Amino acid sequence: MPLSRRERFSLKSQMVDVLDGDRDWDFRRVNLLLIEYGCEPLGGFNNVDLTFEDSIRSVSDSDLVEIYSIITGAAPAEVQGQIEDAESTLWNRGYVRVFLSHSAQHKAFVGQVADELAVSGIHAFVAHDTMEFEQPWQDQIEHGLRTMQAFVALVHPEFLTSPWCQQEVGWALGRGVPRYVIRHPVDPAGFIGRTQWPQGNEMSAREVAALILEWVSRIPEFSDQIVDGLLSSLSAAQNYIDAGATARRIATIDTLTPQQWTRLAEIYHSNDQVGRAGLVGQALAPYYRSHGQAWPPDQPAEPESF
Repeated sequence: MPLSRRERFSLKSQMVDVLDGDRDWDFRRVNLLLIEYGCEPLGGFNNVDLTFEDSIRSVSDSDLVEIYSIITGAAPAEVQGQIEDAESTLWNRGYVRVFLSHSAQHKAFVGQVADELAVSGIHAFVAHDTMEFEQPWQDQIEHGLRTMQAFVALVHPEFLTSPWCQQEVGWALGRGVPRYVIRHPVDPAGFIGRTQWPQGNEMSAREVAALILEWVSRIPEFSDQIVDGLLSSLSAAQNYIDAGATARRIATIDTLTPQQWTRLAEIYHSNDQVGRAGLVGQALAPYYRSHGQAWPPDQPAEPESF
């Protein structure tokens, strides 16, 4: 299966982060790699302004995966596991995949954070809550770490003495995925502690989830996926309260594509927890009108069959 544009962007952006921060990848070594894969070397007479990103713009999917593997040190099979997650039952399809690292003593609170994120189109992996029964638990945690798109650590005091939490942090650093830390109230140790992270000790689960959502939404590679995840969440809503909460988040999006407007209309007419919910109407009616859309939305026409 070919890589999507989102997957290609994710691999490329992670490579750029590694090259910017690893002194072992000097100018000569980068050019050696580019030439090996038939890409234009940097600094040539006719292309003095050529960047690494420009040089790999049109490489094939298979070459892109190999180049990523060489630069990051990840095994090719691990890279494939990261991008070929369609069959994974650990993650909700279409949602942004975020691994929530935490001490087991605080799993109830972290589970509440995950529930809040679910209505925003983010599937948060919480060990022992997300995992399937009758499956090796360590294998599932490793699979979650291999296939996560972003990593968030909620650092309680017990986090610092947990070898499992520290290994999860190391995995996130090694894979180079976007990462975020919330202090409860202690600072993280090691390499990830070099950044000043927000304090969340006095926050509710909803407030912590909002902090994570705001961070994820700023990451360019997730912008389209956040919308798709929100629509998936609205489609799956089993009660009017969750439907209303998701609708309010959708109403904060600048605009939708024609395909997304159509899908939203389909959800409105197919899920009675959406179409009959006053909370959904309160959120979406002004949003529709402000974008020149009729409310309530018309039932999308069935495609013609031949």
